[in-house]
Amino acid sequence: MPPTTPYDPVDQTGVVIEGLDVGAVVADIHEQGYRVVEGFLDSSLMQTIERAFNTEVMFTEMRAIGTSTGRTWRAHNLLAKTRAADPVFLDPRLRAIVDGVIGQYSQINIATLFNTLPGETRQALHQDDGLWPIPRPHPSFLCNVIIAFDEFTRAKGATHVVPFSHTWTKPVDQSVESIQVELEPGSAIFWEGGLWHGGGANTTATSERMGFFISHLVSYLRPSDLQLVSVPRDVVREMPKKLQRLLGYYPFGNGVDGRDPLDTLYDGIVVHPDARLAEHWRQQD
Repeated sequence: MPPTTPYDPVDQTGVVIEGLDVGAVVADIHEQGYRVVEGFLDSSLMQTIERAFNTEVMFTEMRAIGTSTGRTWRAHNLLAKTRAADPVFLDPRLRAIVDGVIGQYSQINIATLFNTLPGETRQALHQDDGLWPIPRPHPSFLCNVIIAFDEFTRAKGATHVVPFSHTWTKPVDQSVESIQVELEPGSAIFWEGGLWHGGGANTTATSERMGFFISHLVSYLRPSDLQLVSVPRDVVREMPKKLQRLLGYYPFGNGVDGRDPLDTLYDGIVVHPDARLAEHWRQQD
């Protein structure tokens, strides 16, 4: 076996947190590419988050991958706009699952609320890790989750997945057989970034399908939504340290003048006097 590194997935075998067998969840994600966790969020937290979403966060129209209807609405950059969802990002079960899939050094890639409206067509099957041009097969570097706020049914466009496709090395035909994963409100589906999947068509006349999407990426790749820029520094200062780290404030790869970037949140970037002197002499040359 090759030697392990700090970036390898954490062995969660036998780990149980708040009654959830994290090891079994992680094993299923590695094996079949996804896993449903029922009752992941309780109704009171969901109500708090949904209330915040209705008062603090603006939705924008966004055409989904492979559709052109504009019948999907999204609220991006949630960590900059509300603190209501912070308990979800810091949930020890979520943290342990992500650690088990992609390792302990991860960052938030995307955090968004979406609402699939009646009339939305089916999304094209795709791989979320396809944004990074890394030859396959490759280690897992993306772990995603959708938490259902409304009932996810086939008619409302429950997510299509192609089991075991995260191990495939070539693109799938869009006609490949898939299954739709139905969810009750509060339940979640986790998947590995290479899994072929896509949102379904909402064929109902009046029913919406709201969900909370969180994507985690290994710390050493550049995220789709650059959290270091999109979340204002005064907002970051008020966050718990663990959440600050998840935005990308790691001391390696993103260091600032050889220092932990978290230090610069509070005292700015301090330039050593000798550095100013060296710059003065460079200007004289």
